[in-house]
Amino acid sequence: MNERQLERIACETYKILFGVSASFVQTELTFYGCVVFLASERQKVVIKFSKEVGRLTKEINGLERLAKIVDCPVPAIHFYGQQEGFDYLVLEWLDGQSAHELPLDKTATTTFSEHYTDILLALHECSHEQGFETSPQCFTPSLNEAFEHWMEPVYRYLMSAASPFSAQLKDDYQALWEQQTDILAPINHGSSLVHDDCHIGNVLFDPKTYRVSALIDPCDVGFKHREFDIFHLYDVRPDLGLADVYFSKTEKADGFEQRRWFLSLWDDAKHSRNIGWYDEAWLNHKFDNYRQECA
Repeated sequence: MNERQLERIACETYKILFGVSASFVQTELTFYGCVVFLASERQKVVIKFSKEVGRLTKEINGLERLAKIVDCPVPAIHFYGQQEGFDYLVLEWLDGQSAHELPLDKTATTTFSEHYTDILLALHECSHEQGFETSPQCFTPSLNEAFEHWMEPVYRYLMSAASPFSAQLKDDYQALWEQQTDILAPINHGSSLVHDDCHIGNVLFDPKTYRVSALIDPCDVGFKHREFDIFHLYDVRPDLGLADVYFSKTEKADGFEQRRWFLSLWDDAKHSRNIGWYDEAWLNHKFDNYRQECA
């Protein structure tokens, strides 16, 4: 993505929407795209661009759904547009620091961990009587059926000649695909509403109180299983032990340690399909951990 071009589009959009030029402009490249922070005395906003076609429309849906449930702010949506072939989303700029910058002070880590896991537990208590959401307004009572619906396009991409995956990794993923019924069996019931990308890089905290100040960047919000969120708690700042705090408040299903790596591996495959990401050593390391838990 051309950072300067996207910054120019963002600044032009800001002036059209708010009638003034931004006096503060900061641009950050992210895993999935580019974010431009803009501010003036009139308004502070964040303008997001994505590498993945259609991702921003999913984010709009996710933010609207989360805003109805969680007891912390999520960004309001100001505008969704397109310019020069780029979709972009203009969002409210919420105050707070990224939780991956949380200090190691015990008061900070304990306060944040307790509050954030409470937020997730409340979110996950929202279930749907029809089960797991395969698409808007479409459900199946079986997680196995839903998982195949969600991941079969990813699996086809992964196994195709066009994918960057090595022959060995393709064999490993094929075996993983064939194991899905057994791996998911202990959680093949009981849906939860999930954020679907809830690592703490997508959480803001108040630097005065250390409580969660905002939840941002939802991915595929929907009725899945809570473990589709929980495995993300290991992704950033595992030293906080967020999954342990979460499970101190609720029961852990049998086989979680295996599914943690199973779901994480499929999440990485999804990223590869969405934006072309690929890290063979990273994936091999995760397969080693998965096999160790299965032994």
